[in-house]
Amino acid sequence: MLKKSFLICALASSMFIGGISSAMAEMSEQELRLTALEEKQQANDQLLEILKRFTWHGDLRTRYQWEATQGSAAGAHKLDRDRIRLRFRIGATVHMSKNLDIGFRLDTPGVGTIDSGNATLDGGFGSKGIDLGRAYFNYRPNIMGLETSVWGGKFAPNFMRSEIVWDSDVNPEGFAESFSKKLGDTKVEANFGQFLLDENNPGKEIWLMGYQGVLSQKTGIGKFKFAVAYYDVVNSEGTTSAPTGSSGILNTASEVEMLDIMAEWSEKIMGQKLKIFGEYEQNVGKLAAGVSDLDTAWQIGAKYGKSGEKFGDYDLKVIYRVVQSSAVLDSISDSDFHGGNSNGRGFEAGGSIGLRKGVKLALTYFDTRDERAIGDSPQENQTFQADLKFKF
Repeated sequence: MLKKSFLICALASSMFIGGISSAMAEMSEQELRLTALEEKQQANDQLLEILKRFTWHGDLRTRYQWEATQGSAAGAHKLDRDRIRLRFRIGATVHMSKNLDIGFRLDTPGVGTIDSGNATLDGGFGSKGIDLGRAYFNYRPNIMGLETSVWGGKFAPNFMRSEIVWDSDVNPEGFAESFSKKLGDTKVEANFGQFLLDENNPGKEIWLMGYQGVLSQKTGIGKFKFAVAYYDVVNSEGTTSAPTGSSGILNTASEVEMLDIMAEWSEKIMGQKLKIFGEYEQNVGKLAAGVSDLDTAWQIGAKYGKSGEKFGDYDLKVIYRVVQSSAVLDSISDSDFHGGNSNGRGFEAGGSIGLRKGVKLALTYFDTRDERAIGDSPQENQTFQADLKFKF
C-alpha cells in the first residue's frame, strides 16, 4: 500500500513538474515573440521618425518651343526650329534640428549647361540625364537679434535677383550668408556669397563674390523694395576659356564687376497682386578695347496675379529689357532672352492660367533683336514657349 502511494505521488509530481516546464517553455516562446515584435515596432518608429524630418518637393514642366532667327546670324535664310522639351526636378529638405536643415534636389538635364534645366526630346529614346542640382546645408542661428542664414554646398542664390544677372536654373556652388532685421514695417537685409565658377582654370580659380543690401518698406500705398548688389568675378580677366558649363561667352580680356540696382512696388489691386519693377546693371570693371561703351543692362516690367493654386486663377507679365554685350556674365544670365545671349533688346510677354491646384498652363513670347548690329544686319529672334507645369 505504501509502495502504491509512493508511485502515485511520484507520478503526480512528475506531471506537475512537466506541466510547469511546458508552461515555462510556452512563456519563453511568447516572450521571444513579444520581444521581436517590440524590436520591429521600435525600428518602424525610428524609420517613421526619420521620414517625418523630410519635406519633399518637385515639379515637371513639358514645353513646346518655337524659335525663329533672321539677320546676320541666319545668313540669307530665316532659321526656324520647333522643339519639345522637358524639365523634371525632385528633392527634399531634411530637418535636422530647429535651425539646421540639409537639402538636395535632382534635376534634368545635368549635361553641358549651368543655366538651363531643359532636356530636349530629340529622338533615339535614350536617357536624357539627371544630375545633382542641389546639395547643401542651411544653418539659421540668431546672432545679436539678427535673423541669420548660412548656406554651404550647391544651392539657389540668396539674393534679390532677376534674370538679367541670374537665370532661374542656376545653382551656384560655395558658401553664402544672409542677415536681416525687422523694425516695424521696415526690413533690412545684407546678403553675401562666395561662389566657385571654375576650379580648373589655368592659374588661379575663378570666383564670383556677391554683396547686396536690401530695404523693404510697407506703406499705406503699397510695399516698396530696393536692392543694391555688387558682383565681382575674381580672376576672370586673362583666362583662356569661359567657366565650366558655360552656354555663353566670357569676354576674357575684360574684368567682370557688376553693379546691380533693383526697385519694385507691389500692392493688391482688385484682389490680385500687382508688381511694377525696374533694374539697372552696369559692368564697372575695366573692359577690353572696343567694348568699353557696351557695359549696361536694364529692364522695366509689370506682373499681375498668381496662378497654380486653383482652377481659373491667372497671372500676366510684360517686360522690356536691354542687355549690352559686355554687361553681364552670359554663363549665368537668362538662357531664354535673345537666344540666351547678351547684346539684345526687346520684349518678353506672357501669362499663366491654373487648371487645378499644382497644375497650370503658361505661355511666353520673346521678340528681340541685337542691341548693336554685328555684320550686315542685326540678328532678330522670336521665341514662343507653351508650358504645362506640374508642381508637388
